[in-house]
Amino acid sequence: MLALQTPAAIAERLWPGTGWPALMPGHGLPRTEIAGDFVLLDHLEAAEETWERDAPLANLGQEWWVFACSGTGDAWLLSRDQQQTIAFLDHDAGPDALPRLLGIDAGQWLQLADLMAQLEAAQDQGLELAPQARVLMAQLAPGLPTCYPYTLA
Repeated sequence: MLALQTPAAIAERLWPGTGWPALMPGHGLPRTEIAGDFVLLDHLEAAEETWERDAPLANLGQEWWVFACSGTGDAWLLSRDQQQTIAFLDHDAGPDALPRLLGIDAGQWLQLADLMAQLEAAQDQGLELAPQARVLMAQLAPGLPTCYPYTLA
């Protein structure tokens, strides 16, 4: 069974002794693969990704900070304001890429990443729980299953 965990519980499991929310430019968290498409970058990698990624229309560095990547080159963005809004940047769009808002904040992103890790583990055991994952995603944020950038198989 899949379950939504609190951001604090997930953070404690991944980074013992680190409080949540710890996600901000310059955070001290190590690079962590939470799930296949959810790789949290350490602060140096995040800065490099933010300033070197070729997506001029995305306003990286001014409005958005790249804090995580997928295994395929896509980027997860965190707004530079105090709202901690999350967006997705599709690398296939190249220099025309624009942030796609997901309607979640940094804590919900951590919950989503943990949910996808649970789903991947279940799939490795031959269990088909994608429908349950979609229900939990909708509980996390209305509309999230529709705007989620990957297909749940």
